[in-house]
Amino acid sequence: MNLTGVFINAICVFAAGILGSIFKKGIPERIKRTLMLALGLCVLYVGIDGIVAGMDAVLLVLSVSIGAFIGEAIDFDDKFSRLGRYVESRMPKNEDNIADGFVSATLFVCVGAMAIVGGIESGTKGTYNTFLAKSCIDTLVIFIMAATKGFGCSLAAIPTLLYELLITLFSGAIAHIATAEVINSMSVIGSLLIVGIALNLMEITRIKIGNFILAPFVPVAVYLIGKLF
Repeated sequence: MNLTGVFINAICVFAAGILGSIFKKGIPERIKRTLMLALGLCVLYVGIDGIVAGMDAVLLVLSVSIGAFIGEAIDFDDKFSRLGRYVESRMPKNEDNIADGFVSATLFVCVGAMAIVGGIESGTKGTYNTFLAKSCIDTLVIFIMAATKGFGCSLAAIPTLLYELLITLFSGAIAHIATAEVINSMSVIGSLLIVGIALNLMEITRIKIGNFILAPFVPVAVYLIGKLF
């Protein structure tokens, strides 16, 4: 087991968020809006690129529907926002939109399959190439996001660290469940959620992506049920 990649990823997210929020102070509003549109387009590409792999349409609809139903019932998005607003209330008055930045950044770095693949790789093989690649992508995206949404983006490092630590520590058990087909399905659904994040960044939609956060894990449950029967 090797936790190096987990810490590198979390540090990169935190550093990119801090540097981006510092950079934000000297940028005019019109440029911030343009940067956000540019980021949205890039995130949209990342999402579409991941969807291209394809998966069973029935499983896709089932996973997204079940994930959305449970997420809406629990209202994960609201809980993410409340946590962000709590942190915002503890910060100096010149720091605003912390909740928005925290939620957007957390969802981007956590919903994709790279965190799961990277955790399994680090936990079972002791390597962290996937986490290094993920760190490069996260650094660029979080820096630009923080340049428009501010300090809150750096706080995404905390859930990133906890989430990837759990996956890595329990990678042995996860590896038996996460077959290539299951991981592909999780990746496609995660990429679909990234498309939703991109549409929100460009202010085309206001989808509560946080309420869909369980959708990528539904294929795991379907696989386990299939094994039982």
